Amino acid sequence: IAYSRYLASAEPVILAPAVYSPIFADEKEKISGTSPDEIMQAIKQSLTRSLAPNTVRFLYTDFATTTGKSVFSALQLPAPGALLRNINASRSMVGIVSAGGSQNPFFILSVASYGGTFAGMLSWEPAMIRDLSALFPSFAGGFGGQASSTIMAASTTAAPASIPTASFYDEVVNNHDVRIYRDAEGRSVLLYGYWNQTTLVIARDTEAFTELIRRLATTRLPAQAGTQ
Repeated sequence: IAYSRYLASAEPVILAPAVYSPIFADEKEKISGTSPDEIMQAIKQSLTRSLAPNTVRFLYTDFATTTGKSVFSALQLPAPGALLRNINASRSMVGIVSAGGSQNPFFILSVASYGGTFAGMLSWEPAMIRDLSALFPSFAGGFGGQASSTIMAASTTAAPASIPTASFYDEVVNNHDVRIYRDAEGRSVLLYGYWNQTTLVIARDTEAFTELIRRLATTRLPAQAGTQ
């Protein structure tokens, strides 16, 4: 009896693993599923639950705390290998952001190489809108024509004067260079840009990107030596 009590008292305490978030999140939600389809459906389901204006919901899974796998990597998107190889899954994030009158999904990806991932994103552009259409649909269907996808004022975003065809364009949002896909009517379907050399943001529109960049700038992150 004494020996068993000694073993129990000497047993090391194992702390529950924490889920890493690079920004402050107003809400956290654990989503279930292991297959890409199940995870995609869980994200879309979370989109139906309303958020207060200018707030963020952090989505995570059980496997994110026990493996080096992020929700982004679990979706198994057909992104270029140059991008996927440079993503630090344990320090990346997926969530829902409410900005500009609507709420949309986003990704914040920790990357090892700016040059490698930017080249990967550029090569992905011809298929990116199709590959991410379940989360960033066109305005002909999906989540519909949200008010947040209007063009922002010139003081915030330098947008082209006229957009005759749907395509990716180089723009500037809050002093950050972005690549933004606008449809033939000038509405933002998807954009991506870097907060710094190691942080890539994929969002719906300029309002969402601005809110995420603001949070990245004001969130104090732990030292890079830690994993989660």
